[in-house]
Amino acid sequence: MAVNNSEFKNILSNLKARKFAPVYFLYGEEQYYIDEISNFAEKNILSDAEKGFNQTVLYGKDVDVLTIINHAKRFPMMSDYQVLIVKEAQNLKKIEELETYLDKPLTSTILIICYKKDKVDKRTRFYKALGKHVVFESKKLYPNELPDWIESYLKQRGFSIQPKSANLIADSLGSDLGKISNELEKLIINKEGDKTITDTDVELKIGISKEFNVFELINAISTKNSGRAMHIAHYMVKNKDFSIIATLINLNNFFNKVYVVKQSKIKDAGTLQKQFGLNFMQVKDCLNAASRFSADELEHCIRVMQEYDLKSKGVNNISATPEELLKEVLFKIL
Repeated sequence: MAVNNSEFKNILSNLKARKFAPVYFLYGEEQYYIDEISNFAEKNILSDAEKGFNQTVLYGKDVDVLTIINHAKRFPMMSDYQVLIVKEAQNLKKIEELETYLDKPLTSTILIICYKKDKVDKRTRFYKALGKHVVFESKKLYPNELPDWIESYLKQRGFSIQPKSANLIADSLGSDLGKISNELEKLIINKEGDKTITDTDVELKIGISKEFNVFELINAISTKNSGRAMHIAHYMVKNKDFSIIATLINLNNFFNKVYVVKQSKIKDAGTLQKQFGLNFMQVKDCLNAASRFSADELEHCIRVMQEYDLKSKGVNNISATPEELLKEVLFKIL
C-alpha cells in the first residue's frame, strides 16, 4: 500500500502544482487509483473555457492507435496545453504502435493512457519507450492493508474510525477500493456531530451488522463458544443478503489459515501479520483457534467445509435449507 499511495500522491501533487508530463501510462488491476488520477486531470488541468477545443476523451474499443496519435499531435487553441485521455486502453488493438509517438511526444499535449490490466510485457520496445514518461502501476491491496487504507481515507477527510469498524468494512466489502470509497462517502455524508465512525454507523449506513455477521461467527468459533456461534447463525440467516456459499468460503479460508498458523508454531501477532498477510482481527482469531483446535480437529473442519460446500450447491442435498446447513456445520465442527 505504501508504494501505491506514495506514487499516487506524488502524481496528484505534481498535477495540482501544474508540473505536467507529456505522457502518463496508468495500468494495473486496481481501478481506483487510475480513475482518481484521470478524473482529476479531466476536471482540473484546463479551465471550462479551454476544454471545448483542447480536451478529448477517447475509449480503447472505439479508436485505433493512428487516431490517438493524430489527436496527440494537434496543437492547443488559445491554451498552453491540450489534454487527451484514453480510457479502457486495454481494449486498444496494437497499442505497441504508440511507441513512435512516445519517442517524440508533443510537449503541449498531456496524454493520459488508462490501461486497466495488471500485466504489461516489460520486455517490449513499447514498454521501454514508456520509461521516459510517468508510469504508474496500480496494485490491488492485500487484505491486511485494507483497514489502514480505510483509516487513511477517512483521516484525509477529517474523520477517524474505530479499528474494529475498519476491519468489519474491509472484511465485508472485499478489496475493491472504488466500492469501499463509495461506502465511506455514505458514512461521511450521513455523519452528524462527532467525527468518529463507529460500529453503529457502519451497521445503519452500510448495512453490515455489527453483531450478526460471518466475522463475529468466526470469532465465536475461534474460542469454541458454540452457544454464541449458534445464536449468531440464527440471526445471520434472517438477513436478506445471507449467502450460505459465501459463509462457507469464509469459514473454509479461516480454517486453512488457522492450520497454517498452527503448523508454523509462530505465536507473535506482528510476525504472523507480516508473514501471512493477516490483519489484526484475523491474527487474534487464528491464534485463539490454533490454541483450542488440534491439527486433527482442523483437518476435520476443513473436510466438513468441503462436504457442505457441495451440499450448498445441491450435491447430496435434496431439501436442507441454508439455515439447516449452517447449523449442521457448526454442530459438526464444535
